[in-house]
Parts: sequence; C-alpha cells; structure tokens
Amino acid sequence: MSTDYYWLRDPFTSIRLEEGEVHDRVTLWEGGANCGTLTLRAGHGRVVCRMFADTDDANAPIHTHFGGADVGCVVTESASALDEPYILVSEYGQPLTVGEIRKRSAI
Repeated sequence: MSTDYYWLRDPFTSIRLEEGEVHDRVTLWEGGANCGTLTLRAGHGRVVCRMFADTDDANAPIHTHFGGADVGCVVTESASALDEPYILVSEYGQPLTVGEIRKRSAI
C-alpha cells in the first residue's frame, strides 16, 4: 500500500478534520484566520478534505509505502525544507502534519 500527501490548495494554510459518530467537522484557515467550519454527515469529512488537496501537482511532497515486514513504512520526501508543522492532505482525505507523517517511519 502506498499513499501520496499533497499541499493544501491556495489560499488555504491549514485544515483540521474532526471525525465523529454522527457528524464530521472540517475547519479551514487562510493566513492564520479561521475561514469557517463545515459540519457534515459522518464519513463525509475526508471526502471534503480531498477537495482542498492540490492533487493537480504530479509531484506530491511526501509519498509513503510499505517496505516489507523488516522495513515497515518508508517515507520519501520530494520537496526540500518541509517544516514539521506543515499540513498535508493524503489522497484519502486525511490531513496530517509533516511531523506526523515522518513518525510513521519510526513505528
């Protein structure tokens, strides 16, 4: 299994997904200002998060894949100077910081 992680589409600078049993909440920020929160039926939050991922960029800044039982998760970074607080969105709609993605290789 492999996963690509993408930048947020301009002008958004941050996104948070809160998944719940009844509702999901997606909150967006632009330049540090809260743009608003969308309240959606449970399970729809990741679909909406994918809409804010810049999947048009063929070179995802981070790619992960399973390297086998002896290796575990392999994290490959194609962009330079990725700060740990940067938020990327997976192709499956999960927003994670660069630091959280990097930790997956240490598990």
